Amino acid sequence: MSILERFKTRSKTSCMPSVHVTMNELRTAVLQYEREMSGINRTALMQEDGSLDLSRLTRYLGGRSDQKFYLSRETFEIFEEEERHIPYHLDQVQGAIDDYVHENGKLPVIEDSAHFEVDCRKLYQQRYLHEIPDFPMYITDQEMMVTHREPAILPESKEHTDKSYVLL
Repeated sequence: MSILERFKTRSKTSCMPSVHVTMNELRTAVLQYEREMSGINRTALMQEDGSLDLSRLTRYLGGRSDQKFYLSRETFEIFEEEERHIPYHLDQVQGAIDDYVHENGKLPVIEDSAHFEVDCRKLYQQRYLHEIPDFPMYITDQEMMVTHREPAILPESKEHTDKSYVLL
């Protein structure tokens, strides 16, 4: 048997232990992968169904895992299998926002929204979206990226802070 044949028949993952991966362990592994594979980002790990190819992360995870995690191509956020619908909607809405801003020069947010909530109905009515997500989305103020997490509102000035205590 030649060296090439031995290489082809040997399975790298068969000798790796099976591991249960936490979200923090996965994030650390993905960051290590990106650091070692300079110039390649985490979207290279994405499979056709939107899940991450964990077999390419076995050396960072310390073994193989048959869990499924999903990635948003637009925001790079990683989600557990129970939340696999979120990255699909994030990607769709982020693309719709980008197109809307390019054509209209303004953000499609609900008026008077303290959280910059995306007006998905407007995007749907104007044919930027094909469906309306069943959860609210927000635009972050630093990167102008879409998120499903409601941002915290910070007081704008000292006048808005709590004055319910009195110092004597």
